[in-house]
Amino acid sequence: MQSRTDLALECYESEEKAEIDGVTVEEEGNLTTVKITNESGAKKLSKPIGSYITLKVNSFVNDTDIFDGRLDDFAHVLRSLIPRDTKSVLVVGLGNKNITADSLGPKVSRYVFSTRHITAELKKESGFGELFSVASVETGVLGETGIETAEIIKGVAGQIAPSCIVAVDALAASSVDRLGNTVQFSDTGIIPGSGVGNHRHEISEKTIGVPVISVGIPTVVSTSLFSQSGEDEAFVTPREIDRISEQGAKLIGMGINVCFQKGIDSETLYALVG
Repeated sequence: MQSRTDLALECYESEEKAEIDGVTVEEEGNLTTVKITNESGAKKLSKPIGSYITLKVNSFVNDTDIFDGRLDDFAHVLRSLIPRDTKSVLVVGLGNKNITADSLGPKVSRYVFSTRHITAELKKESGFGELFSVASVETGVLGETGIETAEIIKGVAGQIAPSCIVAVDALAASSVDRLGNTVQFSDTGIIPGSGVGNHRHEISEKTIGVPVISVGIPTVVSTSLFSQSGEDEAFVTPREIDRISEQGAKLIGMGINVCFQKGIDSETLYALVG
């Protein structure tokens, strides 16, 4: 039984890194980019056409200082995926805040510097100068709200009309080695729960009406990794999941701030949200 995974890189590795029509892979330092360019490649990797960038970082388990270059690396990757002429962004935290392994998205919202509500007069008084327009929302989960996440996002986007959406969610991996030290970015949007077999409605430009960039950190692996029977499949998470979730959320939230608020240094941004 093939292990479930949300990581395009692992899907490629499961094909034994063979040459695949419609798939290109580039490695540079701590970045690996998988590009799916046609339907043949999309079918082979079971991922939509688009770019998937994996950023390897120092383990969140031993995280002591996010100001070690990771924020700049994160911001650099995110900027490369944001469409040109983007004037405003909506950051969406997906997941269940009551389940640690699924709480990454809601936790990220705490570290995002939301600025959409700040008036021009207040911006001037604050001394920050120009602030990029950022809004943030947590969607909860269907079992709590009775509303599909995609429906909530589409409703909010229809009201505030962002140029782009950044959706953050916890991911599933097929390798324990990628828990707590991997960030995946994609310009294809996201299907919440797909890695754990609980597919929800797609969140993408096709369904929402604006470009959707997804960002996630793997927090669980399938038990099929340890058993070949495929029976009673479950998902397990490391005992350090609390730290992985919290420190990962800090990196993503602060990375988003550094990406968009170019006129404010990272230490000041952290003081504003941390």
